[in-house]
Amino acid sequence: MDHRGEQPPALVRRYDVERSCIRCHERKLRCDKATPCSMCLRAKVPCCYPGPERVKRRSKRLSAKPRPRLQMLERDVAGINGPSEVDRDATDLNKSERQPVEEAEGPRLSNGLLVKEGSSARYINESLLSRVLENECDLQSAIDIPDNPTDSDQTQADDGFDGLFSNPLLGKEASGLHPSRGQAAQLWQVYLNNVDVLLKILHIPATEPVFFAAISNPKQTRADQKALLFAIYYAAVTSLSSSATHVILSEDRHSVLSRYQRGLEVSLHMASFLDSPTIPSLQTMAIYLSIGLHRDGRHFHLSPFDCEIRRRLWWATQGYDTRVAEDHGFSLPDPGPSSDTELPLNIDDHQLYPNMKEPPTPRACWTETTMFLITIEMNRAMRQASQLSNPPTSRKSHLETLLSTLQTRLHTQYLQHCNPHIPIQKCALLLGRICLGRLEVFLHHQDSTTTATTPTDKTLSLAIETITLADELKTSDLLTSYHWLFSTFPQYHLLTYVLWHLCICPQTPCAEQAWTVVTVGMATEAIQRGFSGNE
Repeated sequence: MDHRGEQPPALVRRYDVERSCIRCHERKLRCDKATPCSMCLRAKVPCCYPGPERVKRRSKRLSAKPRPRLQMLERDVAGINGPSEVDRDATDLNKSERQPVEEAEGPRLSNGLLVKEGSSARYINESLLSRVLENECDLQSAIDIPDNPTDSDQTQADDGFDGLFSNPLLGKEASGLHPSRGQAAQLWQVYLNNVDVLLKILHIPATEPVFFAAISNPKQTRADQKALLFAIYYAAVTSLSSSATHVILSEDRHSVLSRYQRGLEVSLHMASFLDSPTIPSLQTMAIYLSIGLHRDGRHFHLSPFDCEIRRRLWWATQGYDTRVAEDHGFSLPDPGPSSDTELPLNIDDHQLYPNMKEPPTPRACWTETTMFLITIEMNRAMRQASQLSNPPTSRKSHLETLLSTLQTRLHTQYLQHCNPHIPIQKCALLLGRICLGRLEVFLHHQDSTTTATTPTDKTLSLAIETITLADELKTSDLLTSYHWLFSTFPQYHLLTYVLWHLCICPQTPCAEQAWTVVTVGMATEAIQRGFSGNE
């Protein structure tokens, strides 16, 4: 059968020297140099010939104008290891001609640079890289290299996983893991009622339209936004009991959580969240240091909206780190000078919107962010207390100052605005009292162990009272919607102190009450170890 009729139109030969076709050349075959050649016809493959050799474009010579810029870069690189005498002379000579690094325009912070790559950003604080990248535009203009084109579409990861997740799944199969639109809408409401009031990470007015647009058209949704959807689903179901989960989703709670976890893992991988972290993917899994969340956004000239969202993300991840460290029996140091991210503002979400030019004014009343701020204050105080307990010098005075400052700040800024008859505000009051109680017990325990004095019954009574308040957070019928979170805050430190005190002073007048609190507390922890949320 003749296959000549199936070949594409003959190519026009634009050069005089006859050459073998590309396929024959690669396979070391004898080519008859026809168009198409007999070898390609026999193999039923397209026959292609190499084009003419391109004339190499001569590079442009450097003009005299960019040379000072290159010299400045050379001095920057040399300055990393310390300037030489010649460099110092040159620097002094040209000081008036150069703009100091700290005063350079753009999103630059001392010892740090925020490099934006499309919808993602990357924080770099290595001195050599940050100084060279800061002058990248000057370098490109000097040697006539165009900027790399930025792909507006987020790069999709391949199907292989990086060993971080179990049960790898192709991205195209993840679409079957979503709930129905009606179920998704109900889970969104559960998230608002049970999760958002406690963990103020999302900006609801900005997230809500994205959420409903995504569940209406999942195929047109970015991978990082899909990951955020699964995170919302997962958090909502986590806050529900098994019976409530079955009412909404008609499935058992364990199966639903496994499916949403799988969807979250796949979506995060398809979003390339390790290589190109974005705000939605960070709201799902916080890779905060890679985009400089530990530096306040105002240093990078970000909008008030972006600054506030970054602050919420940073302090949320700090809280998670503190809890993980506590569960593993070690304390994390306070970030100190390595971080200057300010606390989120005490505002409601409606005061914040993407295009605002000036930050909103914090409110002196209960807001949607107040509970989150109290949690931040608690975690930060415990970190500072752990750090202060290490050096023996002036330990007691520093801890007393920390306790007094925290007590004043919590009361004046947050607790005095709480109504104990409103469930979420009652949570805030209890949490504030628990925080102060834990810190005071910690202070007295540090003092007694340092001075080798006998622990007092007053400290034991305070520990018992604080444990009782913590149990109320987990058992009160008024606070049922929030049991899922507070069940993850076991008071092991206080229980340990009570048992230690009973060992030192077994005949204390509070002994019977102390044993009762320990028994109830351990029983509560045992019941809630599997889930908690009123199974």
